[in-house]
Amino acid sequence: MVPESCQLEVCLAFDTYCKRTLRNEAINAHKSINRRKQIILNFSDLPVEEEYLFVNDGTLEPEADHLISGKLISNQLLTASINKLPDQLRRIIHLYYFDEFNDRTISEMIQVPRSTVQYWRVSALSKLRHDIEKNADDWADI
Repeated sequence: MVPESCQLEVCLAFDTYCKRTLRNEAINAHKSINRRKQIILNFSDLPVEEEYLFVNDGTLEPEADHLISGKLISNQLLTASINKLPDQLRRIIHLYYFDEFNDRTISEMIQVPRSTVQYWRVSALSKLRHDIEKNADDWADI
């Protein structure tokens, strides 16, 4: 058996080792944070003149035309097709696709069963698809 004083020395040595390791890790973390602060520059810290030195590639601007399944669909065509829908179906399409509500929430809002909302949405999409296919330019021969 190991004497009790030897066990105490081992515990104290391990305790010292743990404290030293934690202290060194804290110092390393602090140095790392300071290095990142020196390298990284926030946009809010830029002078006013440098705020205007950026490139706008136009990726956030809405596209005017979409080529889907060989059909050229413009925003105007899509808007006109949605406006041709009856008010009830137009409201369902607006709530589902633009306001991003699910069928259950829409059914609670307009007080009809969820399956009815789903049926109306599917029928509205079918009518939209038919109207857009009828009116869109056919680009299949490109």
